[in-house]
Amino acid sequence: ENELLKKIAERDKAVVSLLSNPTEALKAALTDPPYAATSDATRKLSAKVVIKAICAVPEKDVPAVLEALSELEHDILMKYIYRALEGTESNAQLLRWHGALTEKAGLGCIMRALQPTNRL
Repeated sequence: ENELLKKIAERDKAVVSLLSNPTEALKAALTDPPYAATSDATRKLSAKVVIKAICAVPEKDVPAVLEALSELEHDILMKYIYRALEGTESNAQLLRWHGALTEKAGLGCIMRALQPTNRL
């Protein structure tokens, strides 16, 4: 778990350094998700890195950012959106992202995010 926390901290630093380029910040946030995490706190910490990246994207740029992501990145992002919706942070913004992502990636993205394997 300590190794995962170290990787999340490194990813957070990378995201912060890329916030002026929201697409690259989000791509960095979505790399190496902690699927092996045994602690819910570790998963939540990783989700906070992704939330930081999506909050940096101006609403008008969301479709272009989603266009730049791969199908795998869409699926990972959807998993993080559901993880973040379990909390109370930025729900309105997360719901807008959910809608835009569903429009871009389709319902299959939701189905893959809800699969019990590889939870975030």
